[in-house]
Amino acid sequence: MSRTPPRWSGPPRPAVPRWLVLAAALTALTLLGIFGRPAPDAPHAEPSPIGPDAAGYDWSAPQGHRPDPGRLSIGVTHTRYSIDHWGSPPAIASAKAILTATASYQNQHIFGWGTENPEPSPGKFDWSSLDRRMELIRSTGGTPVITLCCAPDWMKGGRPGQTDWNRLHAAPRPQHYADFAALAAAVARRYPDVRHYQVWNEMKGFWDKARNRWDHESYTNLYNVVYDALKAVDPAIAVGGPYVVIDIWASRKTASHPSALAGACGVADQRGLDALDYWLRHKHGADFVAVDAGLSTRDQGRITATTTSSALFGALTRWLRQRTSLPIWWSEFHVGRADAAGQRKLTARAVAALLHMADQGATTALIWEPQGDTGEAHGPALWSSTNRHDEGRPLAYAEAVARLQQVLADRAGPDPVSWPVPELGLVRGGEGVLLVHTEDAPIDLEMQGRPLRLGPYEVRYVPLRTDTPVEFTFPVDPGPSAPAVPAAQCLRLTAATTQLSETR
Repeated sequence: MSRTPPRWSGPPRPAVPRWLVLAAALTALTLLGIFGRPAPDAPHAEPSPIGPDAAGYDWSAPQGHRPDPGRLSIGVTHTRYSIDHWGSPPAIASAKAILTATASYQNQHIFGWGTENPEPSPGKFDWSSLDRRMELIRSTGGTPVITLCCAPDWMKGGRPGQTDWNRLHAAPRPQHYADFAALAAAVARRYPDVRHYQVWNEMKGFWDKARNRWDHESYTNLYNVVYDALKAVDPAIAVGGPYVVIDIWASRKTASHPSALAGACGVADQRGLDALDYWLRHKHGADFVAVDAGLSTRDQGRITATTTSSALFGALTRWLRQRTSLPIWWSEFHVGRADAAGQRKLTARAVAALLHMADQGATTALIWEPQGDTGEAHGPALWSSTNRHDEGRPLAYAEAVARLQQVLADRAGPDPVSWPVPELGLVRGGEGVLLVHTEDAPIDLEMQGRPLRLGPYEVRYVPLRTDTPVEFTFPVDPGPSAPAVPAAQCLRLTAATTQLSETR
C-alpha cells in the first residue's frame, strides 16, 4: 500500500517555500550499519545533479525473472507477430534478450494470435505453430501460460477440416463444450511444463444480444467443463477466468448500464461486474481471477489525465480484492496507442498503471502485443519488428519494465510503491529506485541530497548511493500540473459493491 511521507520536522531551508520528505523504508540496523559514518562533504560544495543513467540496462546479459506470488509479476501475451522464426537472426537474438529481461510469464493462445487451428478435424491435431511458440517461451526462460481460445470451426458450426478466420472469435456450441474441454486436456498433456491456463479470451462470442449483456451463464458452463478436464489431467494445474472486460464510461448520463463503481476515471459498466460476480459464485473452482480493462471510455473514447487515469487499474484491483481472495491477474491492460512521438507518454502511463497494480496487490500483469511495428501507431511495446537485421531493438517501454522487474525482485520492505505527490510514483529496491512522472511539465526533487529533475512523462532508474541515507524531498505544492481530482478517487467503492458469496 502507498504510504504518505512524513513531513520533515527540522528547520526550514531558506528561500524554499515548503517541503515534503519521504524517508527510506530501511531498517534501523541497516541504517546504522551502512550510514553510521558518512564521509563529510567538502565545505560549501554544491551536490552534483543526478543525470540520466549513462550505462543504461545491459541487454547483453539479461537477467530472467521467475514469478513471485508475493509481488506483481509482469509478463507478456504473444500475438500475431512475436519473434517469429522467419525473422532476421540478429534481430531475433536481440529481441530474445529483451524478452528474457522483461517477462516473468509468457502467454500464448492455442488458436489465433500467432497460432493455427490445433484440431482442424475431430481427433486430428496440428501442433506445429503452437510448438514453435512454446519453444520461443522455453528458449527465453519464460514461465509459460496458455490461454484456451479459440475453438476449432467444427465446434462452432463449421465444417471439419476448414478454418474460417472471420469466425475465429465465435464461441463453441454447448453440445461441443466437452470437445473443447478434451482439446484443453490434450494441450495440457502435450505441454506438461505449462502450469497456468486462462479459459477463453474476453468472453468472445458470449454476448447475449437479446438481453444486451454478457451470457455469463453459458461462459461459466464452458469454464466449469474445461476446469474439470484440466484438473483431471493434473490437479496442480492453475486455472483462471473469466477474463472479462470491465468497460468504463465517461459519464453516468451516457452509460447504458452504469454501476455504483464510479469516480474521476468514469463509471464502470455493470454488465462486466455482473459477469464477474456470476462466475465467482458458480465456478467449480479457480486458482486466480483474470480481468481486462483499458483507459479509453466507451462513450467518448477519451482518456483522462495520465496521473488520474493510470490509477484505474489500482482501483479495480482494490475492488476485486474486496470480492475475492483469489490472486488477481490482469490478462490485458490497455493505455492507448500512439506513433513514435507519443510513446514516451504511453510508457509513463503504462508504468504508472503497473505501479498502481503492485501497490494494491495484483499478482500478475500481462503486456499485450510486446512486439511493436515502429511504422504504425501501437500500444507501448518492448521491442521492434524482427524482420530486418538492424531491428529487434528495445523500445522505450522495455528498459522501464526491465528495471521495474529488477527493483520489484529486490524491493525495499513490504510496501515499496509510493506516490509522494500525485504525479510522481516511485518503487524502491535495495540498490535502486524507479521513478515515473505522469505530467507534461518537469518536476524537481532531491534524492539523497542531490537535485534531480524529471522531464515530462519521464521514467528513470536511479542507483542508490551506499554512503548516504536514502531520503527524497518533494515540493508539497506540485504546481498547476497537479490533477484536479486525487488519483485515489479514480473509482469510489461503495458498500453496495463489496458483498459477495463466492464459491471456492
